[in-house]
Amino acid sequence: MKILHFHDSPHIHGGATQYLTQVLEELSGASDENHLFSLGSSIDSGNISSQYNFKYRWAWSPLQRRRDFFGIHAPLASMLAQAIETVSPDLIHIHNCSHFRQTVFSTILYSKPKSVMTVHDFSLNWDASPQCRNAGFKGILANLANRPQHEKSRRTVLDAVDMFLCPTRALMDGLQLPTLKSRIHRLPIQPTAHCELPGDKLRIFFAGTLFASKGVDILIDALAKLNDTHDFEAEIAGSGDQLGNLQDKVAHYCLNSKVRLLGQLSSSQMNEAYSRSNLQVLPSRVPENSPLTVLEAGSRGRASIASHAGGVPELITDDRGWTFQSENSDDLANKLQYIANDMKLLSVKGENMRKWVSTEFDPATHWAQLQAHYSDLIS
Repeated sequence: MKILHFHDSPHIHGGATQYLTQVLEELSGASDENHLFSLGSSIDSGNISSQYNFKYRWAWSPLQRRRDFFGIHAPLASMLAQAIETVSPDLIHIHNCSHFRQTVFSTILYSKPKSVMTVHDFSLNWDASPQCRNAGFKGILANLANRPQHEKSRRTVLDAVDMFLCPTRALMDGLQLPTLKSRIHRLPIQPTAHCELPGDKLRIFFAGTLFASKGVDILIDALAKLNDTHDFEAEIAGSGDQLGNLQDKVAHYCLNSKVRLLGQLSSSQMNEAYSRSNLQVLPSRVPENSPLTVLEAGSRGRASIASHAGGVPELITDDRGWTFQSENSDDLANKLQYIANDMKLLSVKGENMRKWVSTEFDPATHWAQLQAHYSDLIS
């Protein structure tokens, strides 16, 4: 089978890019032929037969940039159409597309191959869209201009995609995707060997991009409150534009001896960091879909505490971890103090999470389902 994959942000080392890398490896091992069309940067992989990389030439005029991003950007449409014609794929698999939606999905809509989209976030909803502004009079004016464009591109997505694969029920329902075109498709989480859970004190771990949307500043605010009553250690892995601000905040609270910013970690370093921890934290401001760190920590017997939004409550039930009110550092601090006062809960809920992840997110089941979905589309 010949598949043309589309991804708009391979430079962001988040869940969508990690999943695409897994898909490429698995399909290549099954003797399928992978091709990739991406925006901004390429992917270094031996599992890709050909790559097409579109780099936007930044328009000087703000009005022209708006036309390019929200309308039909002819150079991108032409390059994508040419790639589809040259590759002549059996189907197109879209992994992430929040930029140039109108261009990308209009081009796919009028091409011959069937298309499947793994939905990684809630940005098809206006309230979760990066185009939605929440501050001041300028925000109101921006929303008046942006919302109609967002709704137009959403309609194009719904028309262009033949099958939506959603890692959580919350995502499928929250986006109000067409029932007949949508499937629940849990992410593949590789089982890991048992690793003893540290029990001396709270050992907190966060891994992800250091953008404002991930809410790491909320975590640090909560840790400053926890510092008044309990001993702990926290490690923060990842890179992003908030790194400097987070370093300043850690220094401001005099937490340098307890909070370590690790930078971007390799797979082996991530595994070591998970092993050192006994609680994974996800303080996102935005609704998360099926966050990999929650599942990867769970596969290692580590429970999580995360913002109560998006797909998180579906993953973290009362017997498998904790949730807290989004953007509320006081609530997070109170929950952390509660956990620190009864450390036995970490092993109980961590083991419950491990058992659930091993059953619900079995890799062999995931890949068999993906091949079945592909076959259904092209038949």
